[in-house]
Amino acid sequence: MFTILIMGIVTWLPKLVGSDIYTWLGLLLFISTAILMTYVNARFHLINQISYLPALCYILLIGGVEEIHLFNPALFAAILLITGFIILSDSFKSERQSYSFFIVPAIISCTTFFYQYMYFYMLVVWLVIALLRPGYWREWVYTFLGFAFPIFIAFSWFFLVDDDFIRICAFFNEIFAIQRTMPVLSISSIFFMAFCTILVIVAFVHVLWYVGSEKVIIRNIYYVLFLMVVITVGKLFVVPQILPQAWYLLAFPMSFILSNYLATTKSKLWGTIVLSLLLAGVVANQIFLFSKL
Repeated sequence: MFTILIMGIVTWLPKLVGSDIYTWLGLLLFISTAILMTYVNARFHLINQISYLPALCYILLIGGVEEIHLFNPALFAAILLITGFIILSDSFKSERQSYSFFIVPAIISCTTFFYQYMYFYMLVVWLVIALLRPGYWREWVYTFLGFAFPIFIAFSWFFLVDDDFIRICAFFNEIFAIQRTMPVLSISSIFFMAFCTILVIVAFVHVLWYVGSEKVIIRNIYYVLFLMVVITVGKLFVVPQILPQAWYLLAFPMSFILSNYLATTKSKLWGTIVLSLLLAGVVANQIFLFSKL
């Protein structure tokens, strides 16, 4: 874990030089996300052989894209996304009706107040119910109630402190329509992201074949990770300008998929080569960025 913390700090060094407190806060959230991924693996045993591998992959995937090493809403969104993933995955431990499908949409709804594109992940919740659950109709109702509950509370509070309904609607319209400044990716970062995408596609095919022999719970959890990848990529086709920040969200499922491949591939040499290439890509990008300082 100490090594992962050091690597996380090192990958942010170009942005930490002469930075303000907000950049350091972003780094803290980034490392906290990696630690949370270690907890996910310990809780569900998604990677048995190397427990810190998902966190390491996350550090490398994010570390190679210097432009997003900032304090931004996607950092909070990533932590809440993983929290929702944990709660959703717990629902697979029992076939009985689960209130997770109220809590997770409520988390998504709260997150949309500061990162509006999180509502796309409601599709993940609905697909889980449709494809992986026994078919309790109440769980469908829970999803709508859960998503509406934070919005209802927020509207109620603003209505109590300000009974001007037009101003209330204008306030929420500003929240959902706000356009935050998106960083422009360098050529080196674009190449790094493309390289990571190719690696994950290879790992994706391998894991789809491998998880068929796993327990039902583990298999379903990996299906949720696959759905998160598909929905996030689909979101990028709808709103392509959010790619830099959305990489924080995409890196979470990608890290577990890539980690599973590295831990289960029969060719340990090839696994070592893949991980070394990923590390080399981060180092190369860091050298390039330091040369510009």
